[in-house]
Amino acid sequence: MSCEICGRGACSKSFHSLEEQGDFDKIADEVKERMRTLLIRRIKNLASYSIEGDDGDDGNDYIRLSDVINEIDNY
Repeated sequence: MSCEICGRGACSKSFHSLEEQGDFDKIADEVKERMRTLLIRRIKNLASYSIEGDDGDDGNDYIRLSDVINEIDNY
């Protein structure tokens, strides 16, 4: 497995300075949060439907798993 920070196979995150690790974590967290926000927005825009026999009292909306997977793949 390669290093998260530099990508070298003979390295690991712990071999880098605490400053480098902190910088990497800050940027990685921002990227993950941005991805999460955009994917949620895209998934919310997918067509939803109800399942026959569902009384609708639970407030659940249903979307196809394949549609969600396509959104993630196309992101």
